[in-house]
Amino acid sequence: MKKMKIVIVGNCQARPIAKIMSKLNGNIDVTNVAIVHLLNDELFHQFENDFEEADYIITQLVADNYPCKFVRTSNLKRKYGAKVYSIVNLYFSGYTPDWVYIRNPGKGTLKGPMSDYHNLTIVKAWLDKLSGDDAVLLVEDREYNKENYSHLALSSLDELKQREMTADVKIADFIESQMNAQRLFFTFNHPCMFLIIEYCCRLLTTLNISYDKHNATDLGEMLNQFIPNLNSGLNFNFPSEKIIKGVEVVSIAIDELKTGAKREYSLREIIEVFYQVYDMNASLIVEKFSK
Repeated sequence: MKKMKIVIVGNCQARPIAKIMSKLNGNIDVTNVAIVHLLNDELFHQFENDFEEADYIITQLVADNYPCKFVRTSNLKRKYGAKVYSIVNLYFSGYTPDWVYIRNPGKGTLKGPMSDYHNLTIVKAWLDKLSGDDAVLLVEDREYNKENYSHLALSSLDELKQREMTADVKIADFIESQMNAQRLFFTFNHPCMFLIIEYCCRLLTTLNISYDKHNATDLGEMLNQFIPNLNSGLNFNFPSEKIIKGVEVVSIAIDELKTGAKREYSLREIIEVFYQVYDMNASLIVEKFSK
């Protein structure tokens, strides 16, 4: 039987989607995966033949102002027509509304023991010159977190519903029904495999392609490199991890941070490292957050 050729276009979630699709149906051949943030228009030749020969092109929604023109969803649909199906980037901050990126103009994101991710409450504690022990108390303060972050958790689901309105395959209803029963996202843009598998099954249903969900249960987690603590102001029907999964910080200098192997932190330990990062980048933190 001739294999069905599929190309996946997306961010870091594209590779897990590719692996899952091939597992769900052995007749699927994912011939190429385009990771959009690694591409520019000069690389189109690496994908042109696979786009042309594909039975389906599965793409996360890519805006019309995205720098790499050939992966813009509108351009793909214009060029390849009905074989292009759009999905959303699975992004949901409902577990960790207090974790964000800190942009350093012209230099990308500020790095730390959680790579690009930073906790707003720890930033506030540093700005207020709280001790490490007092910072722990603030991060664990249910009322403080409920007051400052619970509305963000709710609005994140609404934003996902809005984003998926133009996508061919929906998933927000599943997140809403399952989010309190188990953790579906490690960070706001790194979903667990349980959720990605469900989305892939919905995609194949949309394509009218059969699948066996049990075939994809042995892949393990692919996007759990970083696991921050759940926000203490939110209520879930599962326990929060006491250990935070990050990376070892080897050295810290202005505009340069070197990281090493994976490392598990207690909340107190990771606050100490974040404080060191902010001490070294004090002008950036004060400029961005002291208002």
